Parts: sequence; C-alpha cells; structure tokens
Amino acid sequence: MTERATRYRFPITTIAVVGSGALIALAVGVSLYLGLSSATENTRRLMALRSETLVNALERRIESQLQPVVQQARWAVEKIGGGSIDFDDKQALDTFIFGLLGATPQVAGIGIIDRQGRVRRWGREFSQPMVEDWSNRPRIMGWVGRGAMQPGPAWRAPFWTHTLGTTVVLHDTPFRVNGEFTGMFTQVVTVSDLSRQLASTRIRTGIIPFILHDRDHVLAHPLLIDWTPDASGQDQPLSALDAIGDAVLERIWTPDDPELFLLGGMTEVNASGVTVGDDYYVFLHRDIHRYGPAPWTIGAYVNTGTSDVVEWLAGIVRAALSGDYADEGAGDGDEFERLIAAAFAGLAVLVFSVALAAWLGVRVSRPVRALAAAARSIETERFDRVRALPPSRVVEFDDANRSFNRMTAGLMERELIRETLGRFVPTDVAKALLTEGGELAPVQSEATVLFSDLEGFTALTETLGADGIVELLNEYFEVMVEILERHRGVVTQFQGDAILATFNVPVPDPDHAASALRAALEMQHAVRSREFAGRRIGSRIGINTGRLVAGAVGAKGRLSYTVHGDAVNLAARLEALNKELGTRILVSGATAARVEGFDLEPKGEVDVRGQSGRVAVYALGGASEPV
Repeated sequence: MTERATRYRFPITTIAVVGSGALIALAVGVSLYLGLSSATENTRRLMALRSETLVNALERRIESQLQPVVQQARWAVEKIGGGSIDFDDKQALDTFIFGLLGATPQVAGIGIIDRQGRVRRWGREFSQPMVEDWSNRPRIMGWVGRGAMQPGPAWRAPFWTHTLGTTVVLHDTPFRVNGEFTGMFTQVVTVSDLSRQLASTRIRTGIIPFILHDRDHVLAHPLLIDWTPDASGQDQPLSALDAIGDAVLERIWTPDDPELFLLGGMTEVNASGVTVGDDYYVFLHRDIHRYGPAPWTIGAYVNTGTSDVVEWLAGIVRAALSGDYADEGAGDGDEFERLIAAAFAGLAVLVFSVALAAWLGVRVSRPVRALAAAARSIETERFDRVRALPPSRVVEFDDANRSFNRMTAGLMERELIRETLGRFVPTDVAKALLTEGGELAPVQSEATVLFSDLEGFTALTETLGADGIVELLNEYFEVMVEILERHRGVVTQFQGDAILATFNVPVPDPDHAASALRAALEMQHAVRSREFAGRRIGSRIGINTGRLVAGAVGAKGRLSYTVHGDAVNLAARLEALNKELGTRILVSGATAARVEGFDLEPKGEVDVRGQSGRVAVYALGGASEPV
C-alpha cells in the first residue's frame, strides 16, 4: 500500500504560535471592541445627560418665569368671576390688580378689556390705571369676540406695544361674571425680562442660551436684554436671526454637522455642529409648543474649541492595549508532548487574554462612570456629594481626573467665597472682588446717596429687648434691601438701624437720581403697609446727589467697602432734618435738578451743619401711595 504524500506540512511550533496568536488576537479584539463600546456608550450617555440637563435647566428657568403668570390669571379670573372682587368697584379692582403686579415681578402690565371695548390697564411704572376705549379697533374687537368661545388661558405671538415701548408676549384669559362672558384678562411679559431670566442660567463661560420664535426670529438672547425694535416695531417686533449680531446663532439651521454621532439616538435634544472662524460650536435645542401658535426653540450653543474626536478615541484604544502578552515557550519532549504543551499554553493564554481584556474593560469604563457621576453632582451644584477622583495608571484618565479635581476644588472655593462675601459686602462688590482678584481700586464718581433711619429706635430697643430688636431689624433690612437692589441701589453700610445706599456706585446707573427717589417711595410705602416682627414702625429718608469716593478701607487683612464725601454727609443731615420739618423724605436741590415727573414740594433753603452755604431742600410727595 502506497502512502499518499501530504501536500502541505507545518511544524507544530508554527501551529502553536500562529494558533495562539490568532486566539490572542481574537480575544484582544473582542475585548477591545467590548471595552471601547462600553466606554463610548458611557461617554455618549454622559454627553447626552449633560445636553439634556442643560436644555432642561433652560426650559425650567423659562417655566418658572411664565407658569406663575398662568396660575395668577386663573386665580384672578376666578376671584373676579366668583364675586370675591367686585368688577364694578373700580377702586377695589385697582387695589387687587396692583397687588397682582407686586406678586409677579415678571409681569410688566395687566389689562382688562370688556365686551364693549372699554379697556383698563395697569402698569408697573403707573401709579394709576389707564382707561381707554378700543371699540373702534376691529382687530381688538374681533379678538374679544372670539374670546367668548375660548376654552381657557392662551399665550399669543410676540408683539410691540407703544405703551411700554418694547416687545412683549401676551397671555390672555376669558372671564365671566355670573356665568356671562364679560371680557378678556391679559398680562404681558417683556422680551427683555425673558432674555435676562434666560441669561442668568449660564452654567459656564462659552454657553450662550437662546429662544427662537417660529425658527427665524430671536425671542430671548443675552444680546436682547436691552434691545428695542427699530422705528415703531409693529411690523417686526422680534429681531431676525441675521440681525441680532450673533454670527454663530445665524448658522443654527445651516450646520456643518447636521447630527453629531456621539449624541445620535441618545437624547430628544437636537444636536448639530458648526465651525465659525477657528472654533467649533455645538447647538443643543428642543422645540416646545405651549407658548403660542408658533413653536419656541429653546436651547444653547457651546464653544467646544474643536470637533476632532479622534484623539479621544485614541486614548481609549491606548488604554485597552496597555497590557503585555507573551507566549509560553515549548519544552523538550516528543511531538505529542509538545502538542499537548502548546494546547495548554494556548488555552491558558486565551483564558488569561479574555480575563485580562475583561479586567481592562472594567477598569477602562470605571473612570468614565466615576467622572459621569461626579459631573452630574457638579451640574446639580451638590458639591457635598462630589468625591475626589482617584489617580489612574492610564495617562489620559489620570490627566482628566486631576483636571476635574482641580476644577471641582476651584468651583467649591469660588462658591464658598461668593457666599461668604455676599453676607458681608454688597453682592455686586463681592462679584467685583472675585473678578478683580480680591482688590478693588478706589472710584471717584457722581452718585446719589440714600440715607434711611427708623423713628424712635431707642424706645423700640428698650421695649423689645435684644432678641426682639434683632428680629425686627432683620425682617426690616430684608425688605428694604430687596427694594433697593431692585432699583439698582447698593447697600454699602448698616449703621445700627440706619441704611446707607448708593446709586451709580459701584453699579453704573445713568438715571441714578430717579432710581433713588423711586426706591425711597417704595420703601416708605412698604413701611406704612406692613408690620415688622409684629410692630408698626416709621422711617425717614434723606437723598442727595454729588461727588463721592468709594473703595475698600480698613486695616491690613480687614477691609470694608464704603463711600466717603460731603455728598454722603449731606444725605445723613437731610434724613435728620425730616424730624424738624415734619416730612418723611427730603431731597436736596442737587438731586431735584436731575429728575422730572416727581411730586417735589420746595421747603426753602436751610442751614445744614457741615455745609458752607444754605441748602435748598424738597419734600418728596406720594410716600403713602402704592408704587
């Protein structure tokens, strides 16, 4: 019998090496694929989570601004329609509506239009309602007529209003008295307020929030905080995308990357990328349909610097390939023994490779998950839950963990500094200190000074005792500071029961004299209309305008921000002069010369201690009326 020769023959060593190598390559390849997929998935989930968190935060911010408007409308209509507020008693109705304006600062104005076209409007800047007849306006009367069939509250498209001189978003609600349709209850929110509220949601530098109306017009944007339409604004109440001056936002509907692969299918947030200049920007946005007939596109764009994700992928690959693999050498013996040895060696290498690949996959994904968890805590500002990320033997992860730990420490330190400074110095001064590296240069400028003091404070101290007087002062100061800051005033000192506030320093305000008078009126009205710690109190206010010096003074390591100058002293003297003249608010001639439209009663010229000449003073009227 003739043996048939085998055409191809291979040494056992070659088979062992090639077979083991193939198994190792397969095991490493599969493990690498699984590890890379897991890391990629975790990263995509992290990016999707951060994208949704950002857009959700913006949406919640707008919701917190607009939802109270809807709730207030329902409540007001229920009160009027149910008879709790007599619709025909105009004085009671005015008091009720002005109270609504005080409860919702985001509402710029409220109006009621009855079926006959008679309008009664209340504004935040008006001391009395405006009464008009719109029966000769067909569009208005048609809208009122359709209101009888309207099932409930509704948001309308933005429009320009001549009364406020700006663009507003209208919310209207039909109301009925004794079951009969009576008219429309309306409220307006300005585009400037929406932009201001949206801009306050910034998470970090480089994130620009926005709201688009019907895709091609900008409803809210940081650049629109002080924006007003050209001409009358009636034909174009909103800025077009290409007119706002934001070259990035103009490209939102013509992106270079219509869908980013790292976020594709992971989130309901629309994500796209565009290159402008040398930077790459990512758009994150979502359409919402509950604020009028046209959709709102709410979102933000982020400056990511580069669109290159290859380096990120390379880091994952280098981490997965960081293990060393070696084949066991064959020992002596016959061919069968070498085959058995090679088989066991190959099996051992395979098991070791699979185990090593699985271990590497877990170790590679663990830092990503830890980073994602820490990032979620940072996003929600829950710094107490953030733990320092441990060092890693993988260079890229170790660098990322170190950078993240330094960033977290900086955020926590900055938050602590901001909160601590905000307790002892004005908020704007605290922000300036953080921005300027802890130093504030002295400033000499014209400003308006408001000095306020309580009446009979000594007697109150003896009557209430230590705990009672502290409770009263805390409650009183909280209300007064809120009023002053709303009118762009900055409280620089609390002197016992007295308040020293400045306007135009350190916060610029070209209308500082009028701002101070409006703040004084509202402060007096607040004091007269409520109790503090169960006590009725009175206060006196002096206001003066002039040059002063503002800056941080004190001992080394123990400074206090304050203002100095004759203008400050005169404001304090005017406050004390109220007692002699029987007035509540005294204004110097320097301040009176800078304002218009206020009820200023001349009180003549008086001698004021510390002044070289006589000073013209005026009593500010209207202190007992709602502001």
